[in-house]
Amino acid sequence: MSLTVRIVFFCIIGLCAGLLAWPLVETIVFFQGSFPSLFLLSITLGSVIGLIVGICFGIVEGITSHSRPKLFSGALTGLIIGLIGGILGFLAGQAAGLFIGNVFFYSNAAMQNFGNPIAKALGWALLGILVGIVEGVRSRSGAKIINGVLGGLLGGLLGGLAFEYSLKLLAQNILYARLLGMVILGVFIGLFYGLVENRLAKAKLYVLNGSQKGREVLLNQREFTVGLNDEADMSLEGYRGIAPEHLIIKRRKNELILTDKKSATGTFVNDKKVTESALSDGDVIRVGDAQFLFKMK
Repeated sequence: MSLTVRIVFFCIIGLCAGLLAWPLVETIVFFQGSFPSLFLLSITLGSVIGLIVGICFGIVEGITSHSRPKLFSGALTGLIIGLIGGILGFLAGQAAGLFIGNVFFYSNAAMQNFGNPIAKALGWALLGILVGIVEGVRSRSGAKIINGVLGGLLGGLLGGLAFEYSLKLLAQNILYARLLGMVILGVFIGLFYGLVENRLAKAKLYVLNGSQKGREVLLNQREFTVGLNDEADMSLEGYRGIAPEHLIIKRRKNELILTDKKSATGTFVNDKKVTESALSDGDVIRVGDAQFLFKMK
């Protein structure tokens, strides 16, 4: 999967998240009179939206790397963090509304037209941040967490504003306004997560042959593993002569250092067998019968 396709895929996942969350949101809204308080209604709405969006974004890495363990662990991580993010996001939006109303907007019209949408968008931004860090938490990668914070913040904030103003512009057809808003929110979170991930990555690996030919993988963390193991950051399933954890690439200051993990078949950089090597732009790495190109960004 190329990096451009990966960004598009994130957008599609966000769109699916919005479509899946919408009917559940409408069901809750339909029965809102049964809730004893606005607080409980807000928590329920936040829980459902956060849970669905969190699971959808949590399974992305498992799908793109064809790894069942990553799929299931990502879904579980996304469920938990998304649930928390949804609740905190809705509560943060309400708290921000009270603060903004008391400090910045004194007229009711200004509050309705600007204050409330901004406040709620801040709540959506918090949800976006927590959804964005799901893969970083799952993989225990600080760099991916930073990517998720920035991408989720931008996507949640801008998508949240679009969501809130959709409700205003399409107030006469609120049912479809919420559908449009949920879809835009999901797509924006996916779009900005993908853009930030791509922008902050220092390098990438481009597969040159075999069943994964054309696949691009970003090196956006301090330690990056390559091997046959499903849990490897770059799993080379379908290739021969590769150990479960064949090599690791670590960031040391301004260099990326490749280290062979004592594999039986060895690791080759530009056809030279190495145990450790500082990587340069354009290096061709060979492990087993797989070859990939190292490119600085």
